[in-house]
Amino acid sequence: MLCSKGMRLARSWFLFFLAGLFACGRAPTELRNLVESQPLDEPDSALLRLNPAARFQRARLADRIMRAVAYSPGENFKLDSSLQECKFFLGILPEYFSRYREPVTVRIITQDGASEELVWSRTIAAEDSGTWLPVELKLEKKPEALWLSSDVKDFGLWLTPAIDLAGSKTSRPSIVFILVDAMRADHLGAYGYARNTSPNIDKLAQAGTIFLHAQTASPFTVTSLSSFFSGMSPFEHKVIFNYSLVLDEKFFTLAQKLREGGYYTAGFSGTYFHLSDFGLDRGFDFFDESCERAFFSHDAECLSSRFLSWLPQNPQRPLFLYFHYTSTHAPYNPPDQYQKLFSQGLTRPEGAAGQGDAGRFGSGRKWYQLRRVPSSEELAWLVSQYDGEIRYADEQIGAVLAALKAAGIENPLLIITADHGEAFYEHGFMEHSRELHWETARIPLIISGPGVPAGQKLKSFVRSYDLAPTIIDFAGLPALAQARGFSLRPLLNGQGEAASRIGYGIIFENRSRYQIAITRYPFRLLAWEPGDKELELFNLEDDPGEKNNLAAVRPEILKELLGLAPDHRKILSSKPGADSGAKQTRERLKTLHYLK
Repeated sequence: MLCSKGMRLARSWFLFFLAGLFACGRAPTELRNLVESQPLDEPDSALLRLNPAARFQRARLADRIMRAVAYSPGENFKLDSSLQECKFFLGILPEYFSRYREPVTVRIITQDGASEELVWSRTIAAEDSGTWLPVELKLEKKPEALWLSSDVKDFGLWLTPAIDLAGSKTSRPSIVFILVDAMRADHLGAYGYARNTSPNIDKLAQAGTIFLHAQTASPFTVTSLSSFFSGMSPFEHKVIFNYSLVLDEKFFTLAQKLREGGYYTAGFSGTYFHLSDFGLDRGFDFFDESCERAFFSHDAECLSSRFLSWLPQNPQRPLFLYFHYTSTHAPYNPPDQYQKLFSQGLTRPEGAAGQGDAGRFGSGRKWYQLRRVPSSEELAWLVSQYDGEIRYADEQIGAVLAALKAAGIENPLLIITADHGEAFYEHGFMEHSRELHWETARIPLIISGPGVPAGQKLKSFVRSYDLAPTIIDFAGLPALAQARGFSLRPLLNGQGEAASRIGYGIIFENRSRYQIAITRYPFRLLAWEPGDKELELFNLEDDPGEKNNLAAVRPEILKELLGLAPDHRKILSSKPGADSGAKQTRERLKTLHYLK
């Protein structure tokens, strides 16, 4: 493996963000500090047969994150001389060429006795920087020694192994985790929706099991994903807006657990902010975020194409693949052919509603805002465009599933879900960032694959943080030590009952005001802090639209659920520990204007 001197552990990408601000007139950060600020990541021994003393980091080039090693200027990297083949990627940070104009040459040299021979070289100019460049070298014979050197004058050269999916076939299934941002369960055909929004997802549902009452941990994506990936409620992992936005490294992630168990882990995200900025790429061998510029327009096609260009044929190692589609996130602006699918008989409104946007967005994009109560005609149009977005994402999901089959990845475990739902003014709000009523808290959850009964619809109440324990169970690996969720495998096989489980959720309206949800199906309690709004209690069995507040007439249920509430005031007012990620959060928040 490749080795770099003087790397020190650091958990923040903050200095990496500052690199993007160089052009704004700020003093450049030293490249060594920039490099050393990247999070450390332990390599898998099967990935690369180079210097075993190397320490790997998660490095981003061209919005593709790979486990890599920074080259220390003047140092020779010892390579594995027992093989006649060497495959890897290399790349140079664009910031390097903001200081040095001369191209950089990288060389590979062999040694036999006293004889040295240059067997490969490549010169990298500024126009080639900022991306991963593939290298493949085949030698005529095994040398006594093999090493890599470069004339690079400063830190900024990264090297990473080629994707290695060799190995013996195992009984463990590949796992495909597809999340569609802000996709409502009740807008899918599999959940009874009248419009044909989801033919490919519906086929998966027919081949597998649907959970009818699944709840997210939060309508805020970073909090929600932290629960998906850790198996914990937000009050346990504490990735909460005014506390920390970074999952503490003491918690093992789903991807880390699967990678440790022999899976090759790859993620593809199309959201407009980088999930890696919040540590959510931890555990992935490869994480592609290069579609963030396609957000709001053709993002699903971008994500699928990135995956198809990466997808290896007939992999021997089991894969864990994570997809984060963002099409259904506002603004509801599907590609042209999907705009008319469900808008027959509707007239496109003037102004903000006609643009499909009911919220605010950054990056200087000139999206319109709907700052008033929408009319029934405007709501109907917005819903038609939202449904078009679901159909658009569904067709791209179909393309991915077909490609998996063609690549020889047979009978994987498939999961379809969402990070949260979406509101269309059922309770006086649009989108998902303001409150926790069922239209934003309920998520679809469909599981199909080996060992999953087909055509089954389960009414048991489940939580988003039950998914990581479920996936790990199917992979045949030891459970996540910190997980508070339960594997759903027994429920799938008709064993056990989840109705009595408690589900927690949280959403912040601003830094000091938030709403929590406590659910013990069929009852849901919604409470605001500060407590200047009335408590809301609903029976989902009788009132799935949450229109009838039972707080005044069912005091015994209200008292019971309040007794189950976590000590959220203490949790949210306590000062985080030194390793909690709060410092990272503060630094990241300072630069979010750049990330957007």
